[in-house]
Amino acid sequence: MSVYMVSEKDAKKLRPSLMAGLIFVLGIVAVLVGQISLNMVLTQDAYELRSLTLEKRNLATDVQIIQEEVSSLSSPQNLADAANMLGMVANPASVMIDIHNDKIFGEPAPARADGTAIASANLVANSALGTVSEFSMATVANGELEVSVETANLASSGLVLQSGLIPASPTR
Repeated sequence: MSVYMVSEKDAKKLRPSLMAGLIFVLGIVAVLVGQISLNMVLTQDAYELRSLTLEKRNLATDVQIIQEEVSSLSSPQNLADAANMLGMVANPASVMIDIHNDKIFGEPAPARADGTAIASANLVANSALGTVSEFSMATVANGELEVSVETANLASSGLVLQSGLIPASPTR
């Protein structure tokens, strides 16, 4: 290692200037401010992503609930009740037609409106379902059936079996 002797004038030339030091410090401050702002943006995006994930999960749950309600409304017993309210009569006489052999299996009989015959004895009571359709005859007469279907949530009501049989599961 060598030591050189320089004059005072040369030493002042070699000393860094105040402007160079100021530019260096401002550069470091600018880098730190940029890094902090980038971290803040990334943190905010992480919170936004978490919020959207929770919203997606809640919407998926809502979709599943709505699908279950639609499935409940399209159940055979709801359709049978809606048909009865519209004045349709169920025919318990099941008849099968074999097209290939031109045969009829079963004894055809006209449907009776007295209500003594039940089309199916193992229907789940509508009170056991989550959603039951409610029809009004005034809206049927006006032709507004699709718009006028209301749903009633009967999840809190108890199970009432009219036939005395064990019901099948309402979940399909």
